[in-house]
Amino acid sequence: MRQQTSGSLSLHAGGTYSSCPAVLNPSRHGAAGVLALLAAMAAGAQQPLTLAEALAEARAANAKLPLPALEVAVANEKRNEARAARWLRVALDGDFVLAPPSGYDPVVTNLGEFRLQAVARQPIYDGGALKAATERAEADVAASGARYRVAVRDIELDVRSRFAELLQAKAEIEARREGIERLRTYRTSLKSRQASGQGVAADVLKTDVRIASEEASVLEAERRQVEARLSLNDLLGRDPTAPLELAPLPAPEAPSASSDEPWKSAPELEAAEAEARSVEAELSIARAEHRPHLFASADVGFWGADTWHAIPPDVRLAYGPNATFWDRIRRDAGYSFSLVFSWPVFDTGGLEARVAQARIGLEQARRRLEIERRSARLQWEQAAAARANLYRQVRILSGAVPDARDSYLEAESRYRGGAASSLEVFDAYAASVDASVRLAETVARYHIARAVEIRWGGP
Repeated sequence: MRQQTSGSLSLHAGGTYSSCPAVLNPSRHGAAGVLALLAAMAAGAQQPLTLAEALAEARAANAKLPLPALEVAVANEKRNEARAARWLRVALDGDFVLAPPSGYDPVVTNLGEFRLQAVARQPIYDGGALKAATERAEADVAASGARYRVAVRDIELDVRSRFAELLQAKAEIEARREGIERLRTYRTSLKSRQASGQGVAADVLKTDVRIASEEASVLEAERRQVEARLSLNDLLGRDPTAPLELAPLPAPEAPSASSDEPWKSAPELEAAEAEARSVEAELSIARAEHRPHLFASADVGFWGADTWHAIPPDVRLAYGPNATFWDRIRRDAGYSFSLVFSWPVFDTGGLEARVAQARIGLEQARRRLEIERRSARLQWEQAAAARANLYRQVRILSGAVPDARDSYLEAESRYRGGAASSLEVFDAYAASVDASVRLAETVARYHIARAVEIRWGGP
């Protein structure tokens, strides 16, 4: 049969198909060829999802990450605010008071007052409060960034775990279905012997019970597979009910010895350290309140009295009876400079209480840091120990699975020859299926332990 190709895809199943463009000759191909082409196109449309792609997709589309990301954005803006507070600020200030002559004493009210000024303020010395506020804001930015990385690592841990669970459920389903097929073949041979008059009715019933039990186990594995698929799709920001095909994970590898301490890179430690720095800056701010404060101020604009008259009498006295409104503007225009000095001397213990609170808060932050350090180390050490143990189990089970399958085939062969009992066949079958299922579970647990290890000590 001649095969013609056009483009990147060509299939032959009773005829010839090409994909650039995809042309089908109905005169030469039947319905089977059409179905084959459609199946091939559908298979090519959905490529298996790798773990790296799943992690990238979860980081980009997961619904939980925007919240800590917004927290980082808010912290950055607060840092910008703290930095700006240390430098010159200019504002437009103004007020307007209308006091008619029939109101209060004109000497007191000046018949009203108006003010419109551009005011510049610059702190000169504040005891280090503004610098400490900037350091606190910087620490808050670091803390919020660390909390964002905590959220990212938690999501990645969930993705890795659901990924492994989904593959494990699929492997278990395949192993149990393969075992069911072997049991059905065994049951067919029993039926043949029963039809020939041999007393194997009890063995047939036992086989039927075992097949039903295995089918129930397959349904349970399918339930776990669906749950893992729904959860993984949700983590990826997809429709939970969408189909999902996964690429296999790499084979387990032997853990390598590490001379450093990876758990020290856990984001929880970064967050706790940043929070301790923030509280330490808060203590500096509280202490700065005991020190003198000096601010410089300058203003330029208009400031005048008597808002009841457009041209007050004193303006006419100064500029003559023909004084105009612009004469009043010239009189009220001006500028000034000022220095503001403040030094708390006595406040009945309020400032001391603030300093004491900051000291206690700093002690709490340091203790929380120690707790996080010990927790991170414990989590990582447990995961590393579990992975090393599970790797040894995988090696043992990898060799036991083919041996168990050969043992079942040997027991079934001996049973057919009359040298073995049905109990031996069922025992060999159970050992074969259990070894395959346990291997799949152990591989999944290995990958989950690796995920936990990465969560608490990975880059």
